[in-house]
Amino acid sequence: MSISAARRLARSFESISGTGTGPNRGVFGTLGRNTFRGPALHNLDMALIKDTPLKATSRGEVASLQFRAEFFNIFNIVNFGLPSNIVLGPGFGEISRTASSSRQIQFSLKLIY
Repeated sequence: MSISAARRLARSFESISGTGTGPNRGVFGTLGRNTFRGPALHNLDMALIKDTPLKATSRGEVASLQFRAEFFNIFNIVNFGLPSNIVLGPGFGEISRTASSSRQIQFSLKLIY
C-alpha cells in the first residue's frame, strides 16, 4: 500500500468515526468502563417433565410418553431495557422498551419409541 493510499484510508476512517475534527481529535474520552449501568435483569424459567411408560414387555420398555410443561419468566417480572444513549436525541436517558418478554407457557407431548 502506498503512502497516499494509506493517508486516504486514514482520512476516510476519521470522517466515518468522527475523530478527525475538533479540539479532541483522536481522543475517545476518559470515562471508565462500566460507569453507567442499566436496570437489573431478573428472570426465572422452570420445566416440569413427566415420563409415562406405555407398553412394557419382558425384554423391557417398548415406548413411553413424555409430557412437558415449560414456564419462561414464571413470576412475570418486567425487565426494563437500557436507557437511550443518543446525547442529542429527544429521549436521552429515557427507558422506552423492555429487555425480555413477558411470561410464556409451553406444553408439549412427545412419544419416545
